[in-house]
Amino acid sequence: MNSKPILLFVDDEERILRTLVMAFRSRYRVLSASSGEQALALLREHPVDVVISDQRMPHMTGVEVLRQAREIAPRAMRILLTGYAELASIVGSINEGEIFRYVQKPWRLDELRDTIAEAVDIARVAPDTTAAPATAPATGGIMVLDGDPALHQLIRQAHPDLHVELADNLDLALTRMAQQAPAVLVTDLQLPEGDISDALRLLKASQPELVTLVVTAFRDTGHLIRLINQAQVYRVLPRPVSRNMLLRSVESALRHHQLLQNRPALMRRHTVEATPVAADNDVGRRVRGYLDRLRGRTTPA
Repeated sequence: MNSKPILLFVDDEERILRTLVMAFRSRYRVLSASSGEQALALLREHPVDVVISDQRMPHMTGVEVLRQAREIAPRAMRILLTGYAELASIVGSINEGEIFRYVQKPWRLDELRDTIAEAVDIARVAPDTTAAPATAPATGGIMVLDGDPALHQLIRQAHPDLHVELADNLDLALTRMAQQAPAVLVTDLQLPEGDISDALRLLKASQPELVTLVVTAFRDTGHLIRLINQAQVYRVLPRPVSRNMLLRSVESALRHHQLLQNRPALMRRHTVEATPVAADNDVGRRVRGYLDRLRGRTTPA
């Protein structure tokens, strides 16, 4: 691709659209839409690299725009741009739109430029996601990190042919993951040792092929936004979770892991935002020890 990358901004406020077009038109070919319907029509006509959509719009929300954009133009990277931090919209953006980044208003232009530039670079080198992976059955195990064995029992019953482990604390999970690296991690955010979000960020940064499902009753919207940007969690399931929702999500996660294994270039589409977690703090040391054991540098405990 030698032509200018194409951006599509979607916002019902014309003033914001004009500002964004002026800020980015020197480097990119910029399309703009003031409604979701107009945006989807443009996606059908142009090979868009990155879609940046506002969330709170009449008739069609940003999450719905990005969900349909994923079907129409799966190669395009998706960014949700909003000042309206509603829990349902954040969860929807993860589960339905599979967005790359969540950018809150008022955005800083330099940070938005950097985020879009990264997304463009990935869109131009990562392959199209429409092609089906090889028809090989799902491989790799599932690690359930949770204090309640009920999730583990449900998943193990649904997948008797896979190795499904249970751990009720992070150290035990990392030890067992080092012995057999899982394809999918199903975890709560809150464990006996506290919040494990930092561990999820470090794991995804080091192992982009690991697909993470978060099952939690956690209600902090800012925290969930950071999980999108810094841990690229695959799904967030509210607790208590229904059996069907859980099993559908696990099936989807296994297929997604298989796709990443078959086409490693796709892992770039899940690049995490730079994390503030230091590698030498407590969580950093635990995860680094796990990675060392996984690589065979030390003997698993």
